[in-house]
Amino acid sequence: HHHRGREDGCLTMTAPAIVLDCDPGIDDAFAIFCALRHTELLALTTVDGNVDVENTTRNARYLLDLAGAPSVPVHRGASRPIRSTSQHARQVHGPSGLGLVDVPDVAAPEAATSAVDALLALSERDGLMVVATGPLTNLALAIEQDRSFADRVGPVHWMGGAIDAGNVTATAEFNSWHDADAVEVCLRAGLELTTYGLDLTRQVRMGTHHTAALRRKRSRTAILAADLLDYYEAHGTQDGLGQPMHDPCAVLGVTHPQLFSYERAPIVVSTQAETRGQTTIASADDSSAGSITLARSVDADAVITEIMRAAEHPLANG
Repeated sequence: HHHRGREDGCLTMTAPAIVLDCDPGIDDAFAIFCALRHTELLALTTVDGNVDVENTTRNARYLLDLAGAPSVPVHRGASRPIRSTSQHARQVHGPSGLGLVDVPDVAAPEAATSAVDALLALSERDGLMVVATGPLTNLALAIEQDRSFADRVGPVHWMGGAIDAGNVTATAEFNSWHDADAVEVCLRAGLELTTYGLDLTRQVRMGTHHTAALRRKRSRTAILAADLLDYYEAHGTQDGLGQPMHDPCAVLGVTHPQLFSYERAPIVVSTQAETRGQTTIASADDSSAGSITLARSVDADAVITEIMRAAEHPLANG
């Protein structure tokens, strides 16, 4: 793994080149800040998920602009799951996807090419990594358009799935449930997938004292991050532990792998109505299973420190 050394304040290795496939989304905003700080962010691709793709695309452009990175191209992706209808998560992320923020349409235009075309083109590059923090619709469409995409693209780090309990249903995590067919396409194609599921991301909680600390930082991105966290806390499950920061985990798994522990397992996804999106560990001889690397545990305090730093100064390199 290439990652930036933090010990001496200078770059010790090259930052990994990634595409961030996302559906911003409150926790996606934190993932974007982490990607700007720690990776060579080649592009953002957007997808229907937390809210519709019109909003996720506008939000992505706004967040890059606010962070001082308006030149990162934003490619609009799928407007609905590959075989089912859209069902968003506005109750968690707010009407626009970014809480109550009235998201302006920023000056930098979205890229002319689609997310799928961008993914297919960028996967010609050696060792491209994709971090996916929404439904896997764009990746599934890329595979369906060009079967060799799954072999060309490097590891895909995805926030999705749940081995224990779900969040949108008793058994399913939202990204997996939103487009279970896309997950199945990716598993069958043998995509090299590392997953950050709810059992992992629920270990990383941010709440009111993090909001207060972000407000003290006074940077534009820190203040926005605090506003988003406030909304998330007010609309999430109240157990006193704060809200799970799902999406940044997938970015920091690429850049700070030493903060996570991983194991390999064959995983299957359900596309049946009643258990749609449920991911389970399968028997090794199940042909529909993909061999997945699962993030199982995390140094939550260290991850939260990195999320806080990135929200304060997304473009700092040291």
